[in-house]
Amino acid sequence: MRVLVAAGGTGGHVFPALALVEELRRLGARVVWVGRRGGLEKDVAAAQGVEFESLPAGGFFGKGLRAKVVGLWLLLAGVARALVLLRRVGPRAVVATGGFASAAVLAAALVTRVPFFLLEQNCIPGRVTRFFARRARVTFLGFAPARPFPGSHEVTGNPLRSTLAGGSRKDDGRTVLVLGGSQGARALNLAALDAAAALTTLSFVILTGRRDYEYVRGRCCSANCELADFTARPEELYRRATICVSRAGGMVLSELVAFNIPAILVPFPYATDRHQDANAQHLAAVGAASVLDQTRLSGLTSTIRSLIDNEPKRRLMEQAARAVARPDAARVIAGRIIEMLAGCDCTTEPGRAPALSADNGCPSHRS
Repeated sequence: MRVLVAAGGTGGHVFPALALVEELRRLGARVVWVGRRGGLEKDVAAAQGVEFESLPAGGFFGKGLRAKVVGLWLLLAGVARALVLLRRVGPRAVVATGGFASAAVLAAALVTRVPFFLLEQNCIPGRVTRFFARRARVTFLGFAPARPFPGSHEVTGNPLRSTLAGGSRKDDGRTVLVLGGSQGARALNLAALDAAAALTTLSFVILTGRRDYEYVRGRCCSANCELADFTARPEELYRRATICVSRAGGMVLSELVAFNIPAILVPFPYATDRHQDANAQHLAAVGAASVLDQTRLSGLTSTIRSLIDNEPKRRLMEQAARAVARPDAARVIAGRIIEMLAGCDCTTEPGRAPALSADNGCPSHRS
């Protein structure tokens, strides 16, 4: 059974795809990964020995006029390439994690009537996901949606790599982990340095992001700071953390609750549709996190001190995180996809388009 996985761009799209690819392959599917030329996804696929195909892709939303024109041109070129790819590979289905890197493949799947599934990592879905959701077989949601969601959907949690699907922590009661996301967060990094200078009895582990590593290192004057630009093994940091200060992307929140880590969330204020605010408020509502607006980062030091000094509150937050964690999401989603495809009589032999019969039992192929 061939399954084409479309994912690229940031780690928030790439790593849930990787987790799902692991499970699909375990269940016997042959996976072909489609992403951007020269993106993170190509390196990730190569490291796992997954067949990779590249398509042109560029951003559109939130861009200037010139970038939008380029993005539209790349999208059209990507759709043309994706149509050829679907004919050649003949997948039983497409699975996409959203974002502009998957738009061309989804458009081609829609045209050729190849069934497709979507993954949405956040409480407020991305625009590509919203656009295609009504025609998807199922959209698998990382969190309960903050607004009514179109089309068939299931709240499964976000798929996590096996190493990130939870585990015991051996924290010392005084380690603060600071995460700014794969791109880094300068405002958060600098506020963390101020907090470390004031809270000298605590240990700070700051994942700066590659862009800001040298900048932050040049301003770090505290002996209680450990800096890293990137890690391929975030589970090692999670196991050490007493609390975590973090942005509020859907994937990092799923990882934090999997490790039952009390969190102070600082949503990125310019995230599309303010989706990080919605994610943070969701986790705060269940009691697993507190939320600090970026305009109030001067209060980060006192917020950290208050949480570190209040062990009963931390224990309650850990319990709340444990209650909402879904560490088996990758297994559940892969199983549902294979189960649904097994009941579909679509003919997708290599080099042939799927059968377009209106009565072949596949809802995505009915006219």
